[in-house]
Amino acid sequence: MKTFSLFLLTIVAVTAAPPTPSPSDEQRVQRVILKEIMQSVKYLNASLNNTVKKIFVQEAITTRHCTLENFCKAGKALEKLKAEDLGLPEKDWLLPRSLVAYTRNIQCKYPESQRRAELQDILHHIKNCAQMTYAKPF
Repeated sequence: MKTFSLFLLTIVAVTAAPPTPSPSDEQRVQRVILKEIMQSVKYLNASLNNTVKKIFVQEAITTRHCTLENFCKAGKALEKLKAEDLGLPEKDWLLPRSLVAYTRNIQCKYPESQRRAELQDILHHIKNCAQMTYAKPF
């Protein structure tokens, strides 16, 4: 009986421990989020009218500076925009959330740069950076 109890206790201890995600699992999640970012930018480019695309926002990311911190800053800059101001339903304005999810382990501040760029340019930079990052082998 003692042997059986010890056996059950061992099984419970092994199965009760929460699994730790492996680095490859984390990388897969990051790739899925990058894919969502690219799809969101594609949707926004197709659905936003030209007047909205000309809105100026903080320039937080450029194609030459594709870092996690810049993805984070771009998310912070885009969070300032409201879906209704862009003519979108709230459920379709997912890009800022996707950028924050992609950079969830990064602490960044709202971009302090005085440089501003049109929304369409920021979307273009985000798309290109996401594609370049997605293309890298993991």
